[in-house]
Amino acid sequence: MPATNGKPAANLLGAGRAEADPMLTKAFVETPSYRALVETQDFNFVVGRRGTGKSALFEHVHTHYAEAKNTILIAEKPPEHSVIEFQRLIGRMGDDYRTLRAITRLVWKAHLLLEIVIRNAADYRFSKSIHHKFLADYIARRRNLTRQDGVSRCVALLSTSIAEASHAVEVPGRLAADVEIDKLQTTVKGLLAELNWRVALMYDGLDEGWTPDPIATAVIGGLARAAGDFIDIQAGIYPMIFVRDNIFRALAQLDPDFTRHIEGHILRLHWDESSLFHFVARRLRVAFGIEDQENDVRVWNRFAHKGLKDLEGFSLCLRNTLYRPRDTIVLLNEAYVNAAQAARTEIVDEDVEASATRISNNRLDDLLKEYDVVFPGLRLFVSLFHARSTQDRYGAVVGMLDEAIATSDYANPAARDFSLFNSGKEIATALYSVGFLGIREATGSSFVFCHDGAASPLLSIDSDRPVTIHPCYWKALELGGDIPPEEVMVQINDEYEAPPAKQTADFRVKLYGEIAGTLPRIQLGREQSQDFEQWALRSVRVLFAGKLMNVQLKPNAGGIQQRDVVATNLAQEGFWRRILEDYRSRQVVFEVKNYEELTPEDFRQILSYLTGLYGNFAVVVTRALTEVPTEREREWLRVMWHEHQRVILILPALLVARCVSKLRNPDRKYDYTEETLNKRMDLFARSYLDLRQAVRFRKKRHR
Repeated sequence: MPATNGKPAANLLGAGRAEADPMLTKAFVETPSYRALVETQDFNFVVGRRGTGKSALFEHVHTHYAEAKNTILIAEKPPEHSVIEFQRLIGRMGDDYRTLRAITRLVWKAHLLLEIVIRNAADYRFSKSIHHKFLADYIARRRNLTRQDGVSRCVALLSTSIAEASHAVEVPGRLAADVEIDKLQTTVKGLLAELNWRVALMYDGLDEGWTPDPIATAVIGGLARAAGDFIDIQAGIYPMIFVRDNIFRALAQLDPDFTRHIEGHILRLHWDESSLFHFVARRLRVAFGIEDQENDVRVWNRFAHKGLKDLEGFSLCLRNTLYRPRDTIVLLNEAYVNAAQAARTEIVDEDVEASATRISNNRLDDLLKEYDVVFPGLRLFVSLFHARSTQDRYGAVVGMLDEAIATSDYANPAARDFSLFNSGKEIATALYSVGFLGIREATGSSFVFCHDGAASPLLSIDSDRPVTIHPCYWKALELGGDIPPEEVMVQINDEYEAPPAKQTADFRVKLYGEIAGTLPRIQLGREQSQDFEQWALRSVRVLFAGKLMNVQLKPNAGGIQQRDVVATNLAQEGFWRRILEDYRSRQVVFEVKNYEELTPEDFRQILSYLTGLYGNFAVVVTRALTEVPTEREREWLRVMWHEHQRVILILPALLVARCVSKLRNPDRKYDYTEETLNKRMDLFARSYLDLRQAVRFRKKRHR
């Protein structure tokens, strides 16, 4: 087989896997993602699908911090057997995600803090530190742990605490006391500051031994929370956790604190046509020994001839990929093998075409492997498109999926997954979110594909809008049609190039997280009361869109009665219909109080507002730390009802924030906000509005 500069033709552009790639060092491209990780500390979670270059990025960031001055590098790729053992121990304590995450959070923190101490102990200044005595004693008392490393140490830490606890809820407290976690964390922070050291903490390969269930995800969720703790205390510890997209999706679904601790610190690996072109040109320079040639197009044309020349020809090659480095390397390597067999050193259209079917099957297999578990029924849904046309109308696709749901006889066990989706539109939305389906732009000829796997529900799409399956899957699914793949203009749509919110809800998902995450930053008291009012206004509009209309802040500002937020109740069903019928509240009042407990004056003020169309009902949003009204508030609630026939529903802001957060991953079976409000209304009516009678005790007679 012909070779170039001694390089086998089969491996011209290097290997598809970073771990086996001989070109990783010579031809690495310092992408914006790489610069962001080595020049800033803004991103702690690096997320990407298979083949997007996470491992390559990990290796080069690892090299950078290994050579950096005054830096301790802790870089781990946990072996699968250790991760499975960790999960096995955690699984013995149940499957409640919150409890398991609390345990793994402490385990990870203890392990990492101990590792930092061990690394610092080698520094000559350690013995002179004011923290030396405590830390030296700490290590001496835990020799068994210092002999362990990585996940093995986590397993050792966990084993002892489990053996001593009778119930899972006891483990976090017992573990925290055993490892003196607060003292250890404070001391390590002081030590790093004193010695002027920083810590770069890197984790990769977390998909080894991982399955999308609460137990396995809690292990990664605990690491994420531990990383968040290090960021919060500003101890000079910079965590970077590299995770696959399917893990990240499971974490977003299961972790109630996702928006607060993870969202906003995410770096999604993004490749488009121009960045991939530069990536390939860089490798071709090395392969052909033409590093002095600066023009990417000329470098590419040294490799590609006929219809593949120039950037347009490269774009034709990308139609057989998912715009990822690994896909591109594998495709072009195989094309070059085909060219070499024909005694050529340049690839042409026929070389790419000869490998296209196998590449298409591989890409479809990758998709099914990555999302088959976290996306119920994916394999079954994809099979419905076999041998269909390459393009169709959105309405026809949704109708086909609706018919599949209605006509399924559930003879196939996999068909039960149909019942998890309410409609064909939901299935189409999910298929779009993983890059299988693309929607043509409303104004333009490009088809928009979501390549990052983010949850991107399609909103109002016209039923006549053309849709297509990504061209890289056409051959695997044996699709037919008059339109060749080169005429399908593909536009990447992910977090870096999001179209207006009318097409996807990615932007809305971010806003839900932003609303919930803003609340803790608003200080209690008069000074930020207006900020809290704006937060409440925004929350009401988001939560009750379509049920409450014309939501306004202080609509009668300047008048005698200055109600905070007022909305028109036009609900036809559900909680707000109940309020309209039971309490005649057409204009709903929301009073917003930026403090924890309501005063008698607050209740008198609200009473004065409830006249005419405002009916007999009002909501008060407070900063209470618990969902249970205080005893004094309960007394006033009873007074308002029994003396004035007015109902006041107190909603702590933390409860409102939780409802907003739930919109990120809505449960298809029920509306979380609707159920929460109905239950709370029942609680108020049954428990707080009844007059309490003093318990009378009968005196015992003396015999």
